[in-house]
Amino acid sequence: MPDRSVYENRFGSFNNSLTKAGLKINAYYREWTKRQIIKWLRYKYKELGKTPGIRDFDKDSRTPGKTTVRRRFGSWTNALKEAKIPLKRFMSKKQLIIILRRLARRLNRTPTRIDLNKLNGTPSYMPFVSKFGSYTKACLMAGLNPNYGTNNPFWEDWERHCIKMAKVVYQNIEIRKKGLVNGIPDVYVPKENLFIDAKTCGYEDFKDQIKRYSKKHKLEFWLIFKGMETKRKNVEYIYSTQLAEKMKQFGRRDLANKCYQFIKNIHSDLQ
Repeated sequence: MPDRSVYENRFGSFNNSLTKAGLKINAYYREWTKRQIIKWLRYKYKELGKTPGIRDFDKDSRTPGKTTVRRRFGSWTNALKEAKIPLKRFMSKKQLIIILRRLARRLNRTPTRIDLNKLNGTPSYMPFVSKFGSYTKACLMAGLNPNYGTNNPFWEDWERHCIKMAKVVYQNIEIRKKGLVNGIPDVYVPKENLFIDAKTCGYEDFKDQIKRYSKKHKLEFWLIFKGMETKRKNVEYIYSTQLAEKMKQFGRRDLANKCYQFIKNIHSDLQ
């Protein structure tokens, strides 16, 4: 069968073609104005973090059809020009980092996902997730401190939760024991010669801690999600989803559910 756009080009609209064929019209489609189409083009540009293409509109049932856009403006390119949207379609990691740094200087703090969605002239948080894996990792790559920060009660709650889980797994543990190493590990497991440190995700400054902690001991970082982990011998990264499964094996669904709650909280719009 011919594509719907063929009928629209020949008859002016798909419904007109149905009428000519003596067929029943199943749905009436709205007539889009140039102003409405431009509004949608700008919305999709902000949402996607890139210049919207025809396929992006095809995937979204709320947007005007590609034939409508072409009929109103003559071509898709003309529509983008009138909407003042750059013709270059994709933002690189470097460009996204520049956007974050500029916005951070403007706000005098690390931008949240809500900031990106609300402020004009910036993409939504979605392209950052697409390019970097998570918005938090994009902030880290831009040299910005994630909004929860190390002094936030959120991080302290995760540390306390990790201590509870360590007690379940190893029973005999020592908390913040001094004198074992240059530093104070969150948890020490004597029978395993193991240090456990609770972190929200991997940071660049892990390298110094790894150097000090893993000389004569095994080291595990218990993390909520993946960040910028430094791979080293005797160092293992264990994430909240893995810890949740381990807690289920020990019959502690309450602690497992708490792991999932931390994941949900870390991806809230305020982070």
